[in-house]
Amino acid sequence: MAAALDRLRAAGWRAGRPLDPTRIEMAELELGLRLPEEYRDFLLAEGVGPPAPTWRGLWCVDQLISLNRHFPVFRWFGGLVGIGNEGFLVLALDFRRPDLTPVVSLGLSSSDWRDVDREGGSFVEWLESTLA
Repeated sequence: MAAALDRLRAAGWRAGRPLDPTRIEMAELELGLRLPEEYRDFLLAEGVGPPAPTWRGLWCVDQLISLNRHFPVFRWFGGLVGIGNEGFLVLALDFRRPDLTPVVSLGLSSSDWRDVDREGGSFVEWLESTLA
């Protein structure tokens, strides 16, 4: 993950203010799951969000709770946890398999699992693909 963060910085991303790890733990309690380590590392590096720009529409830790609670698409697609968006396309971690947490995308108005597209086998894999 450290190498991916270095490449993000080289591409113009700036980290936010330092984030207390207990904020991630609080988000995990609220969401009822443990986030993948690589994604936790990104959130720690991203910090608390603005004024630093996010990378590719990824949400800061405080937005994780609020937006997952308020976007109905996450109630319709159990096992998906939103992590960002680009317009009406939402990025999510897919927790349906305990041994794998790929990044997927779907539309905010999606209602069919066939609308869910795999974007990367892991958060780091997806992140690396955004740098290409």
